[in-house]
Amino acid sequence: MKFREENGRIKTNIVIGTVFAAMLVAMAPAVMAIMTTSKAATTLEAEAADATDKPYVKAFAGGKALYQPAAGKTNVFGPGGIFPFFNDTFSCGDSLSCGVQVDASFKGVFREAGEEEGNDNRFTATYVAPITYGDHQVAGHKYRVEMVDTKWNNDDPDQTPLPTRTPDFLLPGNGVAFDQYQHGHSMIDRADVPLTYNKVVVYGHANVYDETDGGRMVAENIFMHLMVGKVVDEAAFAKNVQNDDGTPLLVLLFLVNIPSGTGLPGGIGPLTSEQAQSFTPLADDPSLTNPPPFDYAKLKEWGVDVEEPLPQSTPWSVDNPTQPVFFTFLMFTEARAYSSANNSVPGLQ
Repeated sequence: MKFREENGRIKTNIVIGTVFAAMLVAMAPAVMAIMTTSKAATTLEAEAADATDKPYVKAFAGGKALYQPAAGKTNVFGPGGIFPFFNDTFSCGDSLSCGVQVDASFKGVFREAGEEEGNDNRFTATYVAPITYGDHQVAGHKYRVEMVDTKWNNDDPDQTPLPTRTPDFLLPGNGVAFDQYQHGHSMIDRADVPLTYNKVVVYGHANVYDETDGGRMVAENIFMHLMVGKVVDEAAFAKNVQNDDGTPLLVLLFLVNIPSGTGLPGGIGPLTSEQAQSFTPLADDPSLTNPPPFDYAKLKEWGVDVEEPLPQSTPWSVDNPTQPVFFTFLMFTEARAYSSANNSVPGLQ
């Protein structure tokens, strides 16, 4: 093939082809970058879609749990507790280690703003009671806990004689919240327990059954609080706003009923509804009367238009006078949780 004309000049089509080839070589990195960017964007879109397609969180824990005698400063069964005849059962130091190891298990599935009728939110827990109080908690008996609903106050006025204000952070999710800071001295909720960052937060009601006694129901529609999350290093959080883990993933399950109008163990009561609900949190907890510690005037000066909120805490609605006094706090340390596209959990009806 001849590259030159008869006058010795390089043929025009050869020049154009060479220039075009050079342009392609020069453009190759940019083309590759565009292709890579496009591929990355497609991957991110797929991941985002995948996250949208996985609206459920499933949580499991088992083997052992720590049966604890107190919720923050509300000491129920420990030394000096509100039911003091169990003083010798527990020796307590740090709130995250105080308690008795018991055989226990937990499985649950949760969806923010899920439907009650669609089984979007439900859990089952079992535990072996380490203490006896009444015929509804007998040492050595195995109990099963089943979630009933995710309502702060019971619909039945006989079971909730003094309804309390539902916390604002629970309203959008119908009693279930995901990815929430809770509790802690920052007065996010109650100030007398460690700050937690929770994958799942649930409030509502539960039934308790005595499996050892043929599945007999021993408590119906009593107040329940569940957290699936980690305790935050609160000093690090205050210092540099870092969400440093203070613990591995935990499942924390509270069951509380302090009935008004009846005498309670240890010669206490009968209590009014206000007195019955003054333990969770304690009446002097600063979070009940103070909003989170922001300088709201400064925020407005800096262009953040926010009204000073209500205090974040509210007394737990734990007075169901139709049911016995009840307190069970289980802390599962062998826990795992993950997102899922469905609400199917084997063994969870």
